[in-house]
Amino acid sequence: MELMQAIKQATMPTDSPLLQLDPDISARDAQLVSTQKGRKLRCLGDLLVLSDSQLKSVFGPLHADPSTVERWCEGTRALPLLDVSVTPGFTMDGGSSKPQKPTSLNGLEPLTQYSITITLSHAPYKTLFKAPRMIKEVGQAYTPRFGKVQYEGWWAVLAQDTELLAVKRISMQGKSESTGVWANNGEVRVEGSKNAKKTESRTAKLMFITPETQGAYVLKLLVMSDAYLGLDQEYDVNITVGENQMTLSADASVISKEKLAEYQ
Repeated sequence: MELMQAIKQATMPTDSPLLQLDPDISARDAQLVSTQKGRKLRCLGDLLVLSDSQLKSVFGPLHADPSTVERWCEGTRALPLLDVSVTPGFTMDGGSSKPQKPTSLNGLEPLTQYSITITLSHAPYKTLFKAPRMIKEVGQAYTPRFGKVQYEGWWAVLAQDTELLAVKRISMQGKSESTGVWANNGEVRVEGSKNAKKTESRTAKLMFITPETQGAYVLKLLVMSDAYLGLDQEYDVNITVGENQMTLSADASVISKEKLAEYQ
């Protein structure tokens, strides 16, 4: 997956992800951005959530040409600000012939197949920067160094420790709009028209089998881009196999009410 990201952005996996904002950004520029005094830019995601004025203050000291600074800001706004949500899916537990949908991921049956539903959507930007000219379609990836149109996709990977439980690719590609331009608020706007078509959310279902032993487990959900460096996300999915509440082995009569409440 990292190799695919690097190929589409024409950079090495070890290079700074800031290099994908514009072909004119150098490794020195990227280093200066990440080491600016008074700012904590730990990753590319920290740059995406800045306001327009903050972006200009980041790139402004690096280049004297205002048009170049503007282009770097536009490249930043072309990157997707991804919203990820996780909800319980359907299962066949309980001896029912019809799929059942649990209200939570607690109290799951051992050695039973369950699922979670992953929903991906583009969070809207509040910006006055224009979209780069190369962006013509919903879901088109911003790949200024690649000579062919590429589309944005994400890999949803579910794992427990070192065991791979499920993997699925989610495409963000939408209907082609040859007369439109990509707007950073997640819409395709037709020039000269007030009408807009909103980008739909994308969903995927990941299936997994619960462990045999009762207890609390933490599954890892990785959402990895196939087009961008430095935008991968990781989430904890907490599940409980067996009873929702902890079983007390001691006599409850010798435990205070306050202590008993901690176990419930």
